[in-house]
Amino acid sequence: MPRPAGLNSIVLTTSVELLKDDLGKPLSREAVLQRAFGDRYTVQEIGVAVEAMTHLDTADWRLRKNGIDLAFVPSSGQLVAYRGSWRVAQPAGSVSWPALISTIPDGPVRDVIGEAVWVRALLPFATSQDRCDSFAVLNADAKTVARVRWREGSVQTPQERRLPVRVQVDPLRGYAADAAKVERRLTRATPLAAARDTWFEALWAMPGLGPTATERFGMQRSQAADLAVADALLGYLAEIEANVRGIVADIDTEYLHEFRVAVRRTRSVLKLLGDVLPDGLADRMAVEFRWLGDVTSPTRDLDVYLLGIDDMAQLVARPGGLDAFAAHVRKRRAVEHRTLTRALKSARFVELCANWRIELAAVMSAPSRHRETAAQLAEERLHQIFRKATKRARAITRESPSEQVHSLRKTCKEMRYLLEVFKPLCDPKAYKDVISDFKELQGVLGDFQDGEVQAAALREFAQEMMSDNSVDADTLLVMGELSARFEVRQRRARDTLTDRHEMYLGNRAAAHVDRLLKV
Repeated sequence: MPRPAGLNSIVLTTSVELLKDDLGKPLSREAVLQRAFGDRYTVQEIGVAVEAMTHLDTADWRLRKNGIDLAFVPSSGQLVAYRGSWRVAQPAGSVSWPALISTIPDGPVRDVIGEAVWVRALLPFATSQDRCDSFAVLNADAKTVARVRWREGSVQTPQERRLPVRVQVDPLRGYAADAAKVERRLTRATPLAAARDTWFEALWAMPGLGPTATERFGMQRSQAADLAVADALLGYLAEIEANVRGIVADIDTEYLHEFRVAVRRTRSVLKLLGDVLPDGLADRMAVEFRWLGDVTSPTRDLDVYLLGIDDMAQLVARPGGLDAFAAHVRKRRAVEHRTLTRALKSARFVELCANWRIELAAVMSAPSRHRETAAQLAEERLHQIFRKATKRARAITRESPSEQVHSLRKTCKEMRYLLEVFKPLCDPKAYKDVISDFKELQGVLGDFQDGEVQAAALREFAQEMMSDNSVDADTLLVMGELSARFEVRQRRARDTLTDRHEMYLGNRAAAHVDRLLKV
């Protein structure tokens, strides 16, 4: 039941043992309260509630980053979401974990978490058990002046640990002064003190449960160039390995996306910075990572179509005509995912990761072969790739072949990846400005590529469906309509790029790049 406005609960906590009797045994909760209150108040137990919870979040902790705590309560079959002082609940239905948001029934919890969760699956990351004893606090006139909720809990998995005791004092209307006296007596007579966090924050503070730091590199300006590059590549390898299980289990599409981003970053670093590594290492590994990029492309390309079906439906007159197209893409994706799974379970992939880790560890452990520092390397290569991007952009006209635009897009991506590698060395404001410049430009280049690639792919899909006799006239008309729209998008992106490339890669952007390492 909602509490009356203006009455705030008082939450106390402690991580140490509370009071004991003369024989050294812990006192009951009621006895601790009564000893603290003395003859001023008496205590009556109201009830006891024991609740087990499965705590949920996405693999990249999207709920936690949005200040939302989500739990499934098996005893009631409820999903419960908490944000600050409020709480909403709804039936979970027959869902099992991991689960996509689309499998959760409509309701207030789904409404709260849907945008934050996005396309990621909800995963169980911990289970806990919580016991809450409720007491009424009575004054000398036997009037209830406050309620006390004594909560003790423990994390059950992934590792059993006790959570700090939490005691909540709820004042009743007209007895706020008594509630304050209850709080003072508790803090004077026991180790309880005002809580600075919520129960869920205490849970997240348990070792191994909270989000890990996103900063992967320990890069320093004076660090040797080869050590800095090897350190960055080890970080990307860790990301690749961390996503394999989610890809094979097909938990959600972002595992593959993050895997591919780490692979692309690795390939860019090998291409642009690999010359600081031992002779021949970058060239050998470039072959393996090219294979890895190629083997993951078909599934990801099909994922993009499936993720974009709803948006495509907004562009056409008869959205129902996309149903057969979506079914065809899902069928193709199932085949490609099986091929991808075999590749990720293959000896080639396992050996690639193991050998790459050994090679990078050897670079990190050996004396540096370079006098050049990480800061010097960053200064040289960031300016080099920026000049390359500027030159390619200025060469593009409305008559330039598509390949020139695609080459510019690849160069801009490489600039972004280099920026991410050297971020620890960059001035934060200049870094933000450069990223903003390139983000807008990459958006235009992405529209150009998407327009061309998707228009061509839709024609290919239509031909496949006609060969399989799995397409009707409505579907062909809708796919033709979409293909035409993508071609229009491509032409508009070309015009924008030709007219405004100076804004993206002109003097202002050059000044931002010049400031990157002036710290």
